[in-house]
Amino acid sequence: MALTANQTAITKLYVGAFLRAPEREGLMFWDSQMSGGTPFSEIVNTVFSLPVVKAIYPDSMSNEQFLTTVYTNVFGKTPDAQGLAFWNAQIAAGEQRGQVVTRMIDAGLGSPDGTEGKAFIVNRVEAAKYVAELQLIRGTTVDQHKLIEIITSIDGSPESYAAGYAALDRAVATPIDAAPGLNVATATAGTDLFRFGAVEANNFDVINGLTPGDLVNVATPADTNGDYQLVSAGSAAAVDVRGEWFFDAASDNLTYFNVLTNSTSSVRLTGVNTVTVDSNAVFTVVS
Repeated sequence: MALTANQTAITKLYVGAFLRAPEREGLMFWDSQMSGGTPFSEIVNTVFSLPVVKAIYPDSMSNEQFLTTVYTNVFGKTPDAQGLAFWNAQIAAGEQRGQVVTRMIDAGLGSPDGTEGKAFIVNRVEAAKYVAELQLIRGTTVDQHKLIEIITSIDGSPESYAAGYAALDRAVATPIDAAPGLNVATATAGTDLFRFGAVEANNFDVINGLTPGDLVNVATPADTNGDYQLVSAGSAAAVDVRGEWFFDAASDNLTYFNVLTNSTSSVRLTGVNTVTVDSNAVFTVVS
């Protein structure tokens, strides 16, 4: 599936405002806003009013400082005098800063090949579009910090684009769902999202081949109270209704309280030393 015109516009906005590709939920949210009739210009203004974006482009910046920062972030270069004067005049005439950024991106993408900074913005936008589309296809989300890390590693060189493209492909998890009779699963070479069912018989008993970066989701956030944390010592008795985890490195067993079945469950993770968990009932293999 290809991104729609609205989704492409949102993706370019993210590259300019957040310095990354959109995560799946963010893309879907703003896409729904546009589909519901919210003008793109209004979305741009809202995005540029967010604290995380203001941390990148503070209001305290002069117009010239702001534009210089945009040139660095969007084109990977310092501004030329003519371009700086042109965009400065647009802001002075009353155009919102966010609107100027989106126009600058489109101008850069439409500039002649070989123009300084074009390869930089083309590579980042194309990589961002790729991972945005891949998240929609696989139905999984890449962490925002990971998206920043990978997108900002891409510059105007073919080598950085190829490396970033490959990293983004690995970052988008492939969902693997538990099902009746499917109690043993094997991780793939990429990032996997193992999703457990609401019925104990539908849950994995063994997951083989896990490597750092793999994810396991025991229950969706809607099915839990969000209070998941790793317990570093103890026994299965430490796993209670708060959804705490107990991982025994000696046996490779992860024990958790399944809120849906109201019981303690275990899954054996082969070749794993430690895991961490987040508030969305997802744990990540870290070594």
